[in-house]
Amino acid sequence: MEAPTPSAAARPDSPEIRRRDYAIIGTIGLAHSTSHIFQFCLPPMFPLLQAEFGISYTALGSVLAAFYFASGIGQTFIGVGVDRWGGRRVLAAGMAALAGAILALAFAPAFWMFLPLAVIAGFGNSVFHPADFALLAARVHPNRTGRAFSIHAFGGTIGYVLSPVLLSLLGYALGWRIALIIAGLYGLTQATFIFLASDLLGKGAASAATAKEGPREIAAGFARMLVMPAMLAALVYLTMTAMAGAGVQAFAAASLSAIHSIDFRTATNAVTAYLAGNAIGILAGGFVADATQRHERVAAAGLFSAALLLVAGGALAPTFLAALVLFALAGTSVGVTSAARDIIIKKLAPRGATGRTFGLVYSGLDIGSMLAPLTFGWFLDHGMPHGTIYGIALVLALTVLVIRFINGFARANAAVPARA
Repeated sequence: MEAPTPSAAARPDSPEIRRRDYAIIGTIGLAHSTSHIFQFCLPPMFPLLQAEFGISYTALGSVLAAFYFASGIGQTFIGVGVDRWGGRRVLAAGMAALAGAILALAFAPAFWMFLPLAVIAGFGNSVFHPADFALLAARVHPNRTGRAFSIHAFGGTIGYVLSPVLLSLLGYALGWRIALIIAGLYGLTQATFIFLASDLLGKGAASAATAKEGPREIAAGFARMLVMPAMLAALVYLTMTAMAGAGVQAFAAASLSAIHSIDFRTATNAVTAYLAGNAIGILAGGFVADATQRHERVAAAGLFSAALLLVAGGALAPTFLAALVLFALAGTSVGVTSAARDIIIKKLAPRGATGRTFGLVYSGLDIGSMLAPLTFGWFLDHGMPHGTIYGIALVLALTVLVIRFINGFARANAAVPARA
């Protein structure tokens, strides 16, 4: 069995516990960055793939769609495996599947092979959030949980930044097949290290009871989670914030280009500023989350502030430079909420069900990312660039109400044992 969560009574600043915690956090953060590197390893090389296989961007897009569809479906249910067999084993297996599929793509003789391999890669990618959060929740001292979650999110952001740079450099210098071979071997090496790191990441399930669950108990437990109001509200929370984030990345540049009458490439600097601010906010949010118990207030304040800043940046800013600053501040405000959000979800998890809780709730990221183009693109199609920005801000503001629901449900659930 995995060692239990370090006792809150243990000295979090003792050298041994501190070194152990940061080794765990660093290992999981690196794994998360690898997941994000693989998610965007193909787009930088699309022109090379087009030249070799003579296929359209629509066909290439279908490969990404297959990947994310498989990842979203898998993420919903893979948490059951995390709780039953332990986060380390599932994380190593998922990373091996993801890296192995990417490696196999390098040897694909025909384009049709990309789709089934993308599905395998997507299922491999589905393990990261459930396994990562279960390991961090179980293995890191409670006094450092916020920082652990923030560094995990920061690792993912760094992966998004590095992927297009590294893969495009390798792809155009050595060829897309060599680039994918290097990426695949890197992932397999990391999967091997994680599998062997049992002393650091644990040997099995978090509890003996969870390890002994049969199919009937697993199905019943999952069914109970699906009807828990707080759990469903948390799923909506992740879906809405993912919609807003995807909306900014996909449509903010086009909207600001129209609003300020500037070229599209210049307008994309606002998205870059938002993402840079988001990364800074993520790191700062870990310290904020560790310094308070009112995580719902941190999340609500950050999202509502971001909504106001986006409205100001999209409608009230007199110049594009002012909009750039406001978008950076909006990204920071959203980033600060990241660790607080993850701790809120951790508090909702039934005993022994951390993996499946994060798996279920984090499937909202995929749902929100799929809904964003259908929702916010409509405004641009109808010549209303302001509406895109207002729509994104409205989604963030409404998420504050969802947070209030989650907090109310969680308090009601916590009061039940006390009355019994």
